[in-house]
Amino acid sequence: MTETKTLSVALQVPDIDGLPDAELSEIAHMRDGRWSAQTKTLLEQFGTTKLDLNSGWASTWMAWSCPCCRREKPLIARMSPGGVLLCRLEFHHDHIGDLAKRIFRERNPRSEDRDINIQVSRAKDALMPLVERFEPTLICIDCNLAEGRAKLELTKEIEADFTFAPSEIATFITVGQNRIHEIDVEKARIAWLAAKDDFADRTDFASRMAQRIASGRHRREVAPGQRLLGPIQERDIVYRLFAAAVPPGYRHRLGTLIEARSVSNDSAGQSPKPKRKAVVRSPTDSEFAAVEAAQGETKTWIQAGPDWLCPSCGRSKREICRKSNRGKWTARIHRVVEFLPEDDDDSITRRRSVVSSQIIIGSYRRVLICHDCRNVTAELLRRKTGFDEQCLMLDDLRELVEGATPHSPHQVDFEQATAMAIANAPLREAIEAYEDHRSRAIEVLADVKSTMKLMGWSWSKARDIVGYELAKAHGWELDEGDIHAEWLLGEARRGLDLDEAEA
Repeated sequence: MTETKTLSVALQVPDIDGLPDAELSEIAHMRDGRWSAQTKTLLEQFGTTKLDLNSGWASTWMAWSCPCCRREKPLIARMSPGGVLLCRLEFHHDHIGDLAKRIFRERNPRSEDRDINIQVSRAKDALMPLVERFEPTLICIDCNLAEGRAKLELTKEIEADFTFAPSEIATFITVGQNRIHEIDVEKARIAWLAAKDDFADRTDFASRMAQRIASGRHRREVAPGQRLLGPIQERDIVYRLFAAAVPPGYRHRLGTLIEARSVSNDSAGQSPKPKRKAVVRSPTDSEFAAVEAAQGETKTWIQAGPDWLCPSCGRSKREICRKSNRGKWTARIHRVVEFLPEDDDDSITRRRSVVSSQIIIGSYRRVLICHDCRNVTAELLRRKTGFDEQCLMLDDLRELVEGATPHSPHQVDFEQATAMAIANAPLREAIEAYEDHRSRAIEVLADVKSTMKLMGWSWSKARDIVGYELAKAHGWELDEGDIHAEWLLGEARRGLDLDEAEA
């Protein structure tokens, strides 16, 4: 009779929040963070305690080097004007992929035929590697900024969805230790001209393939039932045994906790503060009453209320009043959108599986700011082509107008504003991804409701059909398709509730 051998293993799950830095370094193998010996050495070397270290930096090993400029981390880290040590890496992706996805959606709108939707989704995913000129690549913040500056200088010459590949960025940067790269615009132009025909050819290929798929070509029969799992993997068994052994309600989020322990954001509000200008005469009570009467019918002025302070410059309703060229006191309040990061672990994980951005936007809120703060963005758009309304965030405006004087327009360093707008490219991409995600979620909700009405089905049955479609489109197990469908529907409801609250 064969003796059965059972292996007992005692595994201690650490308290990540309370773990000493040295022990965290052992657990977070081949990673980096504010806890690492290298980061502490860099802080000491630059003589600061303020650190801006993002998830890109934290997700790589300490000996990582940038594929563009070839610098290793100790040569990439640099001080910001506000005395913060910047340790940032950014995911750089080819925007022609975004263009191809838009082309596919335009030529292949969602159909009532589930099989067609599955075929289109699979074809789109298979096509992307053939359209993109390079795969998503982690590069240093300075190479990412250099690419943005080059495109800004060549805005009138290059296609809006063109992106310089890492190897092309390397041709037009001058690299130094612990400082921003210099760029050679003429070399960037040469790189664009060399890639121009290829870019046009790939765009044409995406259009042709989208049309072929729309015409019913390139169909591939989808296997029924659950996807083929293949040979069983030891790690899957170990994970299932672990999941069965932990107490009920245990959340598997060690990775999220380690990332939270690793990153740092001390940059906000750390720019040098300008001196305040000479005080300008305040409007008299009667002059301010006239402004109130003139603005009393506007929705934003009413919503602001009597105790409102501009969240950007900190001035009150009375303090934002200033004289026009004709000597008349005026004031206005504008409504802008502030986008907020996602804070749900499950949503972050699911969203990161389909976007290259490290930044995941989860919601937004409408904010009331004064006309002078609003004019900072408007003036930047007037001075520089290639930006949009989301090029400056509320935190940027706070830094740019710090020290604002009552009753006077803001004095802004537009070179600094331009640099901020270029650096915000990843955030603007995250906003686009958020809006695309919302549209997709609301589309799925509408699909479920339409199916219920058309077929007379229950909510759960209509949802299961959507789950099946998702599973087959992405090669998932059917259960995962159902879970993802339920999550998407929850996202749709969350988005619609938010729209109603912020209306």
